Amino acid sequence: MSTKTGSPESGSPKRASRPRRPGWTLLSSRAASDCDDPTAAPARHHGSNAAPPFTWRRALQNMVWVYAFGLVFLIFAIVAVGDGDPSPLLLAGRIVLVVGIAVGYLVTAWIADCSLRARWLYLSGYVGLLILSYPAWGWTLVGYGVYVAIMLATLLPWRQSRIAIVVWALLLALTIPFGGAETATYIALISVGMGLATAAAMEAGRVQGRLQHAQRRVDTLSVAAERERIGRDLHDILGHSLTAISIKADLAARLVEVDPAAAKIQIVEIEQVSRQALADVRTTASGMREVRLATEIASARSVLLAAGIESRMPSALPPMSAAVNELFGWVVREGVTNVVRHSRATVCTVIVEPSAVEVRDDGRGSPTTSRAGSGLRGLRTRIEAGGGVLRVEAAPSGGTVLRAELAAAPGAPTEPATERVGDIAVTTS
Repeated sequence: MSTKTGSPESGSPKRASRPRRPGWTLLSSRAASDCDDPTAAPARHHGSNAAPPFTWRRALQNMVWVYAFGLVFLIFAIVAVGDGDPSPLLLAGRIVLVVGIAVGYLVTAWIADCSLRARWLYLSGYVGLLILSYPAWGWTLVGYGVYVAIMLATLLPWRQSRIAIVVWALLLALTIPFGGAETATYIALISVGMGLATAAAMEAGRVQGRLQHAQRRVDTLSVAAERERIGRDLHDILGHSLTAISIKADLAARLVEVDPAAAKIQIVEIEQVSRQALADVRTTASGMREVRLATEIASARSVLLAAGIESRMPSALPPMSAAVNELFGWVVREGVTNVVRHSRATVCTVIVEPSAVEVRDDGRGSPTTSRAGSGLRGLRTRIEAGGGVLRVEAAPSGGTVLRAELAAAPGAPTEPATERVGDIAVTTS
């Protein structure tokens, strides 16, 4: 069953989680519930504790008391209700107008939850009410111009309210030659001053809210990224180390009867690998884990030898930056671990180029990229973050090829020097 969703601008989305009330299509609340919505009313309350729209609690959250405080200025209209010795009908009409203007201004706190179109229609209706007061009160209606300016500031987004407030003030000023006189002059000035100040303050609050919301998002994503990094590093480190321990322990068990001295060597190496794994776990948690390609090649040779797999490793490495060196180290670590665990290979070959590294075996083949485990997924994330591509393909002669390629070899030293890590020549800056 499909669910149709109306345009956010129309304010009439149909959602299974919120039953719609008949007749509220025009005055429905917007779907967006945070300050990221650029069309939301500036005076609308944001937050997880927001009450349902069009309730008294919601009006309190939308600061209805601020609008109530503004009704103090209606005292001048109330005092002038009896000016000119009006007839009973005219007096009743003026009283109805004052009440209508007051109630209409207070209802602004509820209208803030409506769609942008509904808010514009409400503002137009309120201005229409003021115009209707002309036959009963003449140009006294301009005295309520400040109410309209405040409503423009609280109901419309900044990009619209700043223009609408200035246009409204100009319209009030146009009544001066027709009888608005001094009242229209200072009401126009007050309207533009108070309206723009209120709108600017609310826009500043909205921007601050967006910044805080963005900061919360960044904090959440940072925590998630750090958890992913630690999980990925622990998988790569412990997977390799535990594989090495398992292989060496099995070899030691087979040698203990026929060659105790060789078995003792394997047991010593198991202890060394265990201590190194413990140190790696500690440094990984603090983000200080360093992986070097030459070290991983030397470790891979030892693990492959213990597993009975012939290793073909490079005797020298091309010049590369520290970042590329670390990335390629992770590739060799994960690739060799998979060869030992899954391939049943007899030969494993590592090929290193300035911008690529390849781990090749002649085994039964590894899972395709679509079925890759978390180790390959984590490795792919590392390579892609470094601007490269990771490929897992079947070798033409059988087995699997794990190849990582970078678009370039950034930061390669211009004056390389050579040092040795074990029996591997490493070119560095």
